[in-house]
Amino acid sequence: MITSKDIIIERIQNYLYSFYAKDIKTARKNEIYDCLCRYLMEIIGTRWVDTKRHKEDYEVYILSFEYLPGRFLENIIYKLDIEQEIRQALSEIGFDYETIISYDPEPDLGIGDMGIGSSFLINALTNQKIKTTAYALRYESGNFKQIIEGGKQVESSYSWLRYGTNWEHKKSFTNIINIYGRDHKTVTYDMPVVSKDASFINTLRLFKSDSTLSVNINEFSKGDLLNAYDDYINNSSITEFLYVDDSTYEGKMLRLKQEYFFSASAMRDFVRRFILYYDDIRTINKKTDVVINDIHPTLALIEFIRILTDEHNFTIKEAIAYTREIFHHIVFSTTDDSFERYPIDEIRKMNKDIFETMVKIQNELAKEDGFTPFIVDGLVLFKYINMALSKDYIFLSKILSEDKKNSKNVCYKNIGTDRFLYSKSANIYLDKTLLSYYIDITDPKSLRNIEELKNNIDLINDLELIKYQNKLKLIKFLGEGRGKINPHSIFDMQLSIMHESKRQILNAMAIAYQFYYLRDNANAYYVPRTYVFSGKANEGYFIAKETIKFIFALKNLIESDKIIREKIKIIFVEDLSVGDLRYLYPAADVYSNLNHPLLDNQNFNTLNALFNMSNLVTSRGGITENVDKTNDFYFMGDSYLKIKSIKENNFYNANDFIYQNEIVKYTTERLLKESYEQFPYDFKIIYNEILMYNDSFNVFYDLKSLIDAREKISKDYLDKEKWVKQQISNIIWANEFDMDYTEKRKLNFDK
Repeated sequence: MITSKDIIIERIQNYLYSFYAKDIKTARKNEIYDCLCRYLMEIIGTRWVDTKRHKEDYEVYILSFEYLPGRFLENIIYKLDIEQEIRQALSEIGFDYETIISYDPEPDLGIGDMGIGSSFLINALTNQKIKTTAYALRYESGNFKQIIEGGKQVESSYSWLRYGTNWEHKKSFTNIINIYGRDHKTVTYDMPVVSKDASFINTLRLFKSDSTLSVNINEFSKGDLLNAYDDYINNSSITEFLYVDDSTYEGKMLRLKQEYFFSASAMRDFVRRFILYYDDIRTINKKTDVVINDIHPTLALIEFIRILTDEHNFTIKEAIAYTREIFHHIVFSTTDDSFERYPIDEIRKMNKDIFETMVKIQNELAKEDGFTPFIVDGLVLFKYINMALSKDYIFLSKILSEDKKNSKNVCYKNIGTDRFLYSKSANIYLDKTLLSYYIDITDPKSLRNIEELKNNIDLINDLELIKYQNKLKLIKFLGEGRGKINPHSIFDMQLSIMHESKRQILNAMAIAYQFYYLRDNANAYYVPRTYVFSGKANEGYFIAKETIKFIFALKNLIESDKIIREKIKIIFVEDLSVGDLRYLYPAADVYSNLNHPLLDNQNFNTLNALFNMSNLVTSRGGITENVDKTNDFYFMGDSYLKIKSIKENNFYNANDFIYQNEIVKYTTERLLKESYEQFPYDFKIIYNEILMYNDSFNVFYDLKSLIDAREKISKDYLDKEKWVKQQISNIIWANEFDMDYTEKRKLNFDK
């Protein structure tokens, strides 16, 4: 690609003439942004077409309810390596680069770990030059916008598509999906997924639900406007929001409609594309892999079998065999609320064809030894559909997979994380320093060379300075409204959705203990800490919302003490985005992975922090035992097997424990007695909830262990050389998590 400042200015001017009938002198900022995007799409568009023409006789398809691609404009500029030329061009015509970049909306297609993982998967395959299509729903309003008012979460709707997006194009083909007797039209949009060298472009394909008839003219003529637009409102609601509140029956059924619409749209497109490119449907099992990310796209397996049997003359036995060769299920969430089950009668009413196919599949599978039915007592259990029909049922945690290996297809894989998005392009200081030692953080072989530099005092000094610079950068990004933030304090972060299994309550209680200890021991030495929380609470998740209230009340309590607020600070980053994470990870001294070990299956946040030279305090679950490489983690809590044994044998009584453990007693008594003026929250709500369920998430049980780990962290932080060497040790450990899909395909996805 040949580009220059002058070419960029010329192309922007040409697009201004074409779309706005303006010259550069009269153009607004948003118009310059629009024309710059059009120019970049012109560049990658030719490469996108080349990739589509590329035939390897092998393709991967991904189905996920979530993706977190981040801002397209900044990402594409970086990969094309033309930032300097664009800066110069914009400066010459009187515009600021950062201002123009800020006009680019971040696609609101995900919320948490699954979004990070799904985007990493499509990016990793793209970097490996594997032809891949990732399917998603085109959520008009995405997830709700999180606003904190008076220390409480308030949900607000915000459409990331209200001004459209420059990074998608609408396709001309459609499918008709019948749901509860209504015809839903699938409207398809494609977005580019660009390889790190910008030479290979895969596709993120989004589906929107639309009405076949935008308005009923007969009802409209009668003046009945509600019924006139009934189809349009009902159909478009399916792809309005990412996660509807499914705590009600109506919300649960809307979720079911979302899942079926997505699964049916994706599978019909998958089969259509295969026949278009390869003709013979009976070779589909030799040339494709389909990856199902978590529980939501489960009905895709049923729909695929329906298509093969109803439209392509496969027997039910043949269709099941093909499905078991093609589909791979990745488990992301293992909490009880993630094991979806729906009444079989609702599925029959929703779509008769999918219901009948389900029954046929169960009847056929019942002939096999050891088959676990997925239709039980009038309910369809999605987990067992995936286990019965997938080639692999993949955990991301070795501990979990070994414990739950109740089927021959259960396994685990280390799929890694997006080093490019969250480290290389986000942590420029670190990237430049490592490159000066000929180390590329995105290349596992190259990164291994850092082990030889572990005792290099120049590198140690550089890494300490880089962390300080990134902390200053984060402080500037957060703005002055958060008060004074000490860049020399330990930046300790926990960035995740609000959930009891993530144990933000444990984190907050450990901070509360530190506060009370300092209040009661005024002369105690204490290394200052800045605690960073972030994460949304599901609209219908009561205790998650209470957790946010608790954190903000604790923040208020600390800030009311003029002495302790200089030593402890709490920051809450609301409405967390990929853009926020790209500032947060590089500034983290410590990442707190406090997930309950029995429910900890993936740690994308942990890996992202480690690839930005962070230390780690962690529970003993998740991915901590996936690889044999040594690390310097600060472990807290008991082992997976011990916790499991305690639960199974009822060895733990929380009511007794709070009186036996001095730290728990000390902390809870003070929180319960604290004045509402300084601590505006009724801690009894969380306290009673924990005791009601016998501390099922081990908040009280692990409190002392976390406090002890943090005391050790405070001592080690003062030893610069030891601290940085631990960070190097941890990134060497994290480097083992990589997905060279070309190799993995030979080993695990043989075709």
